[in-house]
Amino acid sequence: MIAPSLTRIAAALITALIVIGCGGDRTTSDADRPAGIDPAMLERRSDGIWIPSQDSLRKTPGYVIDSVFTPEENLRRFQATVAAPANARLTGGAPTTDALLRRYWALLSTSDTLAMTPLIVSRAEYAYLYFPESIEATSGMPPAVGWELIVRQSGRGLTRALFQAQRSPSTVVRTLCSDEPRTMGKSIVYGPCGVVIRRDGAEETLWIA
Repeated sequence: MIAPSLTRIAAALITALIVIGCGGDRTTSDADRPAGIDPAMLERRSDGIWIPSQDSLRKTPGYVIDSVFTPEENLRRFQATVAAPANARLTGGAPTTDALLRRYWALLSTSDTLAMTPLIVSRAEYAYLYFPESIEATSGMPPAVGWELIVRQSGRGLTRALFQAQRSPSTVVRTLCSDEPRTMGKSIVYGPCGVVIRRDGAEETLWIA
C-alpha cells in the first residue's frame, strides 16, 4: 500500500501487494515464479513474494551492450502510455490503512471485485507516483516489466484472498502491517498488511495486501 506523503493520507492498494495470499501461504517453491520475466531480475522476499532483485540490472547478461534505452527513456515511454494522475495524487483508496484493509476485506467477502477498482493503484499511478522512486526503479527493472510482475502475481493472490474471505462468515478484529513503513521519495509504503478475523470461534491472521 502506498500513500503520497505530500498530501493527506489516502491509502490505496498497489496491485502487486494484493498478491500476498492468505493464511501464511509462504511457499518456497519456484513453481509460482512469474513466467516470461528473466529469473535473474527476480528474488523471493522473506514472505514468499517475488520482487525485483536489488541488482537485477547487473545480473542481466549483456545489459550494457544490449540496453537500447536508458532507464529515463524507459520510464518516459511507459508514462506515455497513460495520462498523469490529476494533481499528482492517488485517487480512491481510504483515509487510513485500517479503513482500507477493512474495506478490502468486506469486498472480498462479497466477491465484489468491481468495487475494488478505486482501491487499487492504477497503471497511471504506478507510472507516475510509485515507480520512479521504487525499489524496482533502483534495481534497474524497466517499468513495463515491473508492472507485468505486479499484474501476474496479483491475479493469483486475489484468487487466494477471495477463497479465504468466502470460506465462512467472519468478523474483523483488527488490522495490522508486519513491517515498519518504508519511505521511497515522496511515498510511504506499508506492508505486508492483513486482517485479524474471528470465525468459527477462533482468530486467524490473513496477509492480504
